[in-house]
Amino acid sequence: MKKTGVMLLMLLLAGIALSACSTATPNPTSTTTLAPSPTFTPLPSQTQPPTATPTPTETPTSTTTPTQTDIPFAGFPKEFRLYRAWNNGDETYFYFFQANIIDKLYAKADDYDLVCNPDPLYSYHMQCIAKTKIFGEDEMTFTFYNDEARQHPVFSQVFYTGLVNDIVYHHANDCPDRGKDVYCESEYRLYDGRCYYAHTCYDACGLYYSRDNLPEVWNEFQGYTVPCN
Repeated sequence: MKKTGVMLLMLLLAGIALSACSTATPNPTSTTTLAPSPTFTPLPSQTQPPTATPTPTETPTSTTTPTQTDIPFAGFPKEFRLYRAWNNGDETYFYFFQANIIDKLYAKADDYDLVCNPDPLYSYHMQCIAKTKIFGEDEMTFTFYNDEARQHPVFSQVFYTGLVNDIVYHHANDCPDRGKDVYCESEYRLYDGRCYYAHTCYDACGLYYSRDNLPEVWNEFQGYTVPCN
């Protein structure tokens, strides 16, 4: 009876031990498979249509008008005067004493434009030239300017020029060829220290015309001289 009890006790203990071992062995861990995260495809960025680059408007380049520089002018000396005037080809010359300019000046003789420069040989004097032949102007108003546009007058005075229309035509030899093959003979004389001219012209008919500015009244004839007009 005692042995039987012991056996039962041992069996009971063995059963407990087996139960404990069974409990200690962990069940295999089930691996949880996660569903793949959804892949987000980025929406295409909205591309703005290219903006037309404005073509720059061409700015007109202003042409700068050069500023006219006035020519320095200190004034004429009190001895300034017109010495003489004469025609040379299609131009008219005016020669002034005691101008004392260092650069060119511009002028008008009545309505005729002149350009004046110091005489290259006698720089204290001045020579003015009109690009036209002037006749019949006994007295003329000369106005001088220090700018080419003739907007800034610096001096004005009336001078006797002697540019009278002194042509005398001779009709005794008129013929159909009048005015053809014209040639002239000239002489220049000094009266009282001033030069005067005398021109006699001929053509195919003979004596054609003459002109001179010889003085009607004079004190001394001083001989012949170089051309003065």
